[in-house]
Amino acid sequence: MRLCVLPMLLAAAGVAQAQMPLTPSTNSPATFNGFNDWLNAEARGVRIGADGQIRLAPGLRRVGQLSEGVVWAAVSDGAGGVFLSAGTDGKLFHYSGGSVKPLAQVKGGVIFAMAKLGNDLLVAPSGEGKLFRVSPSGEVKPFADIEAKMVWGISTQGGDVVVAGSGEKGAVLLLARENGGRRMAELPEETAFTAMTPDGAGGFYLGTHGRGLVLHYSGDKLETLMATGFEEVRAIALGEGQVFIGANNGLATRMASGNLEKRESYLSESGTTTKSAVIRLDKSRVPETLWQSNQGQVFSLATWRGQLLVGTGNRARIFAIPLSDHGRDQEAFASLQDLGTAQATAFVASGSDLLVVGSNPAEIHQLSDSQGAEGTLESRVLKGNPLADWGRAYVDSEQPTGTTVELQVRAGSTETPDSTWSPWTPPLRSGERPGVPPARFAQFRLKLSSTRGGATPAVDSVKLYWTNRNLAPAWEGIDVMPTGVVITRNGPPDDIGIERVPLETQKLIPALLYSGSEKRSFRRASQAFVFRVNDPNTDTLQYRIRVLPDRGNPIELEKAWKEKFFTFDTLPLPDGRYRLEVTASDAPTQPFNAVLTSTFRTSAFMVDHTPPTISDLTATPEGDGVRIRFSAQDATSVIKEAALSADGEAWLQILPEDRIFDSQTERFDVLVPKASVRGDRVLVRATDAHNNEQTAFAFIGAGGKK
Repeated sequence: MRLCVLPMLLAAAGVAQAQMPLTPSTNSPATFNGFNDWLNAEARGVRIGADGQIRLAPGLRRVGQLSEGVVWAAVSDGAGGVFLSAGTDGKLFHYSGGSVKPLAQVKGGVIFAMAKLGNDLLVAPSGEGKLFRVSPSGEVKPFADIEAKMVWGISTQGGDVVVAGSGEKGAVLLLARENGGRRMAELPEETAFTAMTPDGAGGFYLGTHGRGLVLHYSGDKLETLMATGFEEVRAIALGEGQVFIGANNGLATRMASGNLEKRESYLSESGTTTKSAVIRLDKSRVPETLWQSNQGQVFSLATWRGQLLVGTGNRARIFAIPLSDHGRDQEAFASLQDLGTAQATAFVASGSDLLVVGSNPAEIHQLSDSQGAEGTLESRVLKGNPLADWGRAYVDSEQPTGTTVELQVRAGSTETPDSTWSPWTPPLRSGERPGVPPARFAQFRLKLSSTRGGATPAVDSVKLYWTNRNLAPAWEGIDVMPTGVVITRNGPPDDIGIERVPLETQKLIPALLYSGSEKRSFRRASQAFVFRVNDPNTDTLQYRIRVLPDRGNPIELEKAWKEKFFTFDTLPLPDGRYRLEVTASDAPTQPFNAVLTSTFRTSAFMVDHTPPTISDLTATPEGDGVRIRFSAQDATSVIKEAALSADGEAWLQILPEDRIFDSQTERFDVLVPKASVRGDRVLVRATDAHNNEQTAFAFIGAGGKK
């Protein structure tokens, strides 16, 4: 027997016979050959060029640690060491000779700015409106009162001290002296001056928070050079007659609160808006954006050995940008090193080397111009869907004599590598299978090394092959809709006609009206189902659908149904109990020899097209009314509803004698007021649980139904 699926469903579903293309993730290599491919990698001792090439980096080693989490300001001690302010309690430290020692604690808030004045240190705790002088022995004395509640920059010129920050009415630039001072410039439209760098000729370059302005102060004149389009300018550096500006969005509030974010994890995602940029003003003050990021923010700038170094967070990467146009033509920028902290907050010259200060945790690193001998890079975590087989890895590299490149792979079931992951494989040759177990996640590690000074290997690309392990569709269940509900893709068919929709179904259809683009309506003798099934690999599914009678052979309805809902006309089926069997297959998006299926059978549902019978119908005058008696019986289900019409117009719902519909046979005895009776006959109607109806009539005063 071939049953009829409603034609409207086939037309709406648009069932196609051709196979859909395979999903890209079925068998794909993870390819790393551009700079952005390494953004979420953990890099130590390797330099990543703008073209994505990996080489050994200048040497970097940690030389000091602080107990506080964040270093806010750093200034050279003039002898290869550095003074530091850290934490939120005004603590000062001195790094010298390879060790860090506490220097003093200044009452007040966070110290964001410091400067050397002779052998002493000038500091400005936030919110105090004062400058303090700290001696080399740690003695703290007031130096001057200032009209600034937050100080972001201090510069000394001879005996004069220039302070940049925020006052009661916006950004202020102050001249501070022990016997008094004066206001040099103010900018009420901006919140604060957040960056200050001497121009070498008695003036200053300034950056603001608010509109991110860059200004020049000289001879009591304040000139705006540009608006960066960012919220604030955090750092300014000079080199080869050019001005370099580090601008940010979203950093100033965290800085002012004394709370910086921790280091980004493996799970960090790229933002959708630009967070920071490095902008150059050339000698003619023409601006050009040299570098920008939607992940990191600029914390510090410094010129060093023909490069502009950019200290960023929250991965503490140090970027290098050539100062010259020719150098930038060769390579626009490079990721020079990664501190392993959250922020690279300051650069301080130390002889021919450079001290790099990190925060979260607070550390001091020494950057050398000489190349390191070893470096590693751990890739971002690769993710299968939901389980993957990890195949061969290919490394495209150059390895001059005395240099090597090693590749290792590991895999695990947690999104962040932990002790449950497999150990790193032994070093692999390019094209060698790693032999790690099937797992949802994997990662590779590159190790570059050199035994020849100045020689470095270069990695141009890594390609790791993998394929998702196909898993069978996973069933949650199949919802059997009430008899008569029709589910379509577009809308009710034109031939649905006018039918009496049962009351309980009227209540259900509005609640079930839409599920995605599905639409629901009513047609007698239809049976609808909703499939709750998902594929672990997000494959496209198709369904084989069969009806299983309690007795007899299965009846196939569809071989490759595409929708997650299904409706068919039950009229060709004999009355009885049935189940729907649905087999989900991922054939549309899997290779032929990898297709998997899973089957679900519904609970039993009844097909019942036989209406109840009505017997013993009488309509007898009694007093001021008419007594109506009858019985209703159904062979398959309980009687669920009855009604009578004594006037030929309106139906009156009635209850059986025992006042509850709970049996396949129900008796009715109703007295209808004579005023409600018109004509010489009454009509009665009985409905079973499957909405089959039977009607009968009797003449008043005559026995038996008609």
